[in-house]
Amino acid sequence: MKEYLMIPFQVQEDRLDEAKKIINELISNVRKKEPGTLLYQSVQLKKTPTSFIHFIIFADHEAHMQHRSSLYVLDFVKKLYNLCPDEPFPIFLENFDSCGIAVDAMEQK
Repeated sequence: MKEYLMIPFQVQEDRLDEAKKIINELISNVRKKEPGTLLYQSVQLKKTPTSFIHFIIFADHEAHMQHRSSLYVLDFVKKLYNLCPDEPFPIFLENFDSCGIAVDAMEQK
């Protein structure tokens, strides 16, 4: 069963470029090494550019645990949390309903 997460967080304004670099490195690793991560999307709020939300969909619990225990994720968390005034926290979600081309593509996996 798929697992859905949302992680909102804010970074210090003077560390914004550093945060973006760290996020890009993480997503690059996820893209290369995690076929069970169906979506890892980092979005930046337009009105508050220091605020981000990560949307993540894992194929199943095993894929989620593989992600969480990888060395590059542990390194990401260590680096990112040092840039955040408040510690990020995951919000676990349950899919209720959805539609669209991206959803259809994920369903075919």
